[in-house]
Parts: sequence; structure tokens; C-alpha cells
Amino acid sequence: MIEDVQDLSFTEKRKRFERKKLLVCIGKSFMAIPLSVCAMMLLALALNGNFLEAFDRANVVVTTCKFVIAAALMAILFAAIYHFTHEQNKSTEYYWIACIAVVASVVASLIGIKYCNIYVIHVTLAELIVIELVDRRSAALSLVVSGLMVVVIYLGNPAYDIGVIISAIICNSISGIIINFLVHRHYSRFKFLLMTFIVPFTVLPLVEMFTFIEGDLDMTILWNTIGSYGANVVSGILFMPIVAILESVFNIPDDFRLSELCNLSNPLLKRLASEAPGTFNHSLVVGTLAEACASAIGENPNMARCAAYYHDIGKLKAPTYFSENQSTYNPHDELIPEVSVSMITSHTLFGEILAKQNRLPSEIVDICRQHHGTSTVGYFYRKALALKEDGDLAVNKYTYAGPKPQTKVAAIIMVADTIEAAMRAYMPDTREEYEARINKLVDEKIAMRQFDECPITMNDISVIKNTIIEVLPSIHHKRVDYDKRKEPATEENKNS
Repeated sequence: MIEDVQDLSFTEKRKRFERKKLLVCIGKSFMAIPLSVCAMMLLALALNGNFLEAFDRANVVVTTCKFVIAAALMAILFAAIYHFTHEQNKSTEYYWIACIAVVASVVASLIGIKYCNIYVIHVTLAELIVIELVDRRSAALSLVVSGLMVVVIYLGNPAYDIGVIISAIICNSISGIIINFLVHRHYSRFKFLLMTFIVPFTVLPLVEMFTFIEGDLDMTILWNTIGSYGANVVSGILFMPIVAILESVFNIPDDFRLSELCNLSNPLLKRLASEAPGTFNHSLVVGTLAEACASAIGENPNMARCAAYYHDIGKLKAPTYFSENQSTYNPHDELIPEVSVSMITSHTLFGEILAKQNRLPSEIVDICRQHHGTSTVGYFYRKALALKEDGDLAVNKYTYAGPKPQTKVAAIIMVADTIEAAMRAYMPDTREEYEARINKLVDEKIAMRQFDECPITMNDISVIKNTIIEVLPSIHHKRVDYDKRKEPATEENKNS
């Protein structure tokens, strides 16, 4: 009964927290709607040459309706992005990115239609930006919103054939949809750009068909084809600098940025290798394990590897207090357990501080703090217990401050970190002992309820354990014991 009440209390707190998070996100994102709508609509009116006429008595109602429809589309985009991304706690940043992407896409389309060709509509630009910095679902919706926004802007404008504009949007949208399905999210920048050059060829026959249907049988076919292909290629070219700027401004860990952070010449990793070589080597092994585990359960392997590389940077505060960086001298021999455990547990806090100082993505900052959760530092707790006369000791003084892992990647880092450290100290001789020890280590984390606050499942944990069981022996393998000297074969030896 008590547990039911506690679970109910936790559920109510969770709902209250979600409501508060939604209100905070709305408050931080509210200005994005009027700013983006005004930027698009006012520029559209200026480019179409009817800026003042749009606000006279005869046209003000139509203009107002267009503004309202545009605002409604941006509000729908907010609702969808929050629904897709609220568990990642970055909905505000993601919505601002989507708004900027939609504005850039619509503005580029307005300029292309005005000065180039009616098929120069850059709806693919919004999708490329959002697919790289947010996710595929938000990218698809951004493409739809961009296309509808262009339709709303030119609706009722006698200077443009709305049917042709819709045809152009359909053709270029299909190109964007194909890119969404075919382009792997972990492509390099060059491969991403190359795909944006190749995919538009697939929709060129459709452009020609629409042009035939519209009754244009002259050079319009050629110009429409060039316009549609050029729009998609230019979108791919514009995508690169825009993504580079946005990932820096909003500190988004897209795969391009993660690859740069995983470069071992990064100043922070070079410092870790120089000042705490044992921790550096440990982090590389954890990175290999975490990457394999993330791939196995469908998480981002680049994020897992990058987070593993940086999860122990807090040990730079006092490297020699951690066993992997010690040679013969152990400073803990001169300290009481209470002081030793404070030095050990503080590395998660120092890691969070150092990660923020170096402007690492918030996902990595959180993992620096969460990768030990509220686990107990067993060695020093047992040492203190042995020194205490009455044999009773408050365990909470010998635990990490937390919080517990909030994401699947954080849980992966916790498991991989624990197992790698334990197996580095002692690697069992038999496969059965090896598997039993890994199961015991993970079961201890489950018993301490370290995974209660993240969306990981028991099936995910089982897959993670099996992955580590398969991968770790190839890292911690034993070398062949070659004899330094072998007795030469003699006739006597051969015959014996």
C-alpha cells in the first residue's frame, strides 16, 4: 500500500513537472512565432511590390488572414516539435532552429521565384537543416510548413499562377522526402552534400510532366527543369554554413559536431591524455563499448562514444586520486575514508563544471554528472565500516550525489563504465565467470534503482549486457605467452 502511494506521488510529481516544462517552453518559444511570421510575410509583400496596398481598406482583411494562417502553421510546428522532442529537454532550441530553417527556406523561395524561375522553391532547405539538427519527423513537418507558407503567400496574387507554384512545391518536396529516407543521419558533410546533388535528378521527369500538363511546350520545360534542380542543389550548398552557425549558436550535438569533439587532438582530450593517461585509456575503451551498445539498442552511437570520451574529465581536478592514474604512491593511504570518498565522488561535479567551461553540448554535460547516479563507493564504505567500532554507518555519506541517468545513453555509459573498470581490475579466466560477473554488476545497478528515471527497458539492458560480453574480451584479450628461450631440438629429445 505504501509503495502504491509512493508511485502515485511520483506520477503526480512527474505530471506537474511536465506541465511546468511545457509552460516554460511556450514562454521561451513564444516570440519565435511573431518574429518568423513577420519576417516572411513582410518580405513577401515587399518583394511582390504591393506592400502599401496590402494594408489598405480593400486588402487588409486578406492580408490579416494570411498572417493568422502563417501564425497557425508555426504554432502547429511548435506543438509537433514539442511532442517529438520534449523528453530530450531541448524543445525550445529545436523550435527556434525549425523556425529559422522555415524562414530561410521561404525567404530563399521568394527570392528564387522573384528573380529566377517559378520552380526555384527551396522547401528542401528547411528539411535538410532540421533533419541534421533535430530529427526526421520534425524535418518532414518543416518541409510541409515551408511549402504551405509559400502557397499562403502567393494565394490570390494575380501575377503568379498558384497551380504552377503548387506543382513546383510538390516536385521539390518529393526530392526532400527522398533525401529524408535515403540520407543516413551519420553521413559526413561531403556525403550529405553529394546526396543533395544526386537525388534531385530523380524528380526532373516529374517537373517535365507537370510543365507539359500546364501546356508549356517551349523553352519553359528547360528552364523549369534547371530551376527545380538548381533549387535543390543551392539548398544543399546553403545548408552547410547555416547548420555550422546554428549548431554553434544553439550548442547542438549533431553528428558533424560530435565527430569533431571525438577527434583526439581536441584540447580537452589532449589534456586528459597528458595529465590522466589511465583515465584517458579507460575512456577510450568505454567509448568503444558504449558505441556498440548504442547501435545495438537503436541509440545514436556517435553521441554514446563522444559522451564516453568526456564522462570522466572531472578527474582532471586531481588525477592521482584515481587508481588508474597511480603508479606506486596512493594518496588515499594517508586519508580517512570520509575524505577519500569526497575526492572520488566530486569528480562528477567537477566534470560538469569543466564541460560547461569548455562549452560541450548539454547532453554530454548531463552525462558527466549522471554516469554514477547515486551509486555507493563500496570500497571506502567497507573501509570506514571496518574502522567504526559499533559497525553502523550511514551509507548516504558514501554515495554519489546524482542525479540518476535520465537518458538511455547515460544508462549505457553507467553500465559500460562500471564493467570496464571492474574487468580492468580483474578479468575472470573462464567465460562462465566472466558472464556471471557482468550480470552481477548490472544487477547491482538495477537493485539500487539506478535506471528508474530513464526510459530504458529490461530488454535494452539485456541487449547491452550481451553486447559488452561479446565486445569486451576482444579489448581485454591476453597476449600469447611466448617463451623467451626454447631448448633446441636434439636427437635425444626427438627420440624421448
